[in-house]
Amino acid sequence: MRDVINAPTYVVPVEGFTQAVRAPAGSQLIFVSGVTARDERGNVADLGDIAGQTRRVLRGLTTILAEAGASLDDVVKMTTYMRNMEDHAAMHAVRREFFGDHPPASSTVEVSRLYHPDQLIEIDAIAAIPGDRDEPR
Repeated sequence: MRDVINAPTYVVPVEGFTQAVRAPAGSQLIFVSGVTARDERGNVADLGDIAGQTRRVLRGLTTILAEAGASLDDVVKMTTYMRNMEDHAAMHAVRREFFGDHPPASSTVEVSRLYHPDQLIEIDAIAAIPGDRDEPR
């Protein structure tokens, strides 16, 4: 579980914002490459729908982490790349569905383009699991 750290003298006016996360000593780190909204055939899905693409990205992240013996609860840092910062509120609402009120530390940046022009969002993540947790496979 994340050890959330928020300094009371540094105020960020975003509900549910986590300033920092401490990973447990001896943790194994899992670095997840950017995840995008792709269907089972690898095609970009939920075209034009930031909420749908965000949901698909977070489901994909969940699947990838499970393969590594981790879960969203183990994510300590994520970076979100968005084509349009005007979509932030919709993205954030979906993110709260997955992470609740205590999300990992995060950064969100607007980019001019992602790999495919129909992609609206991409998220990469770092997870930390206890060093003694059995590795899958």
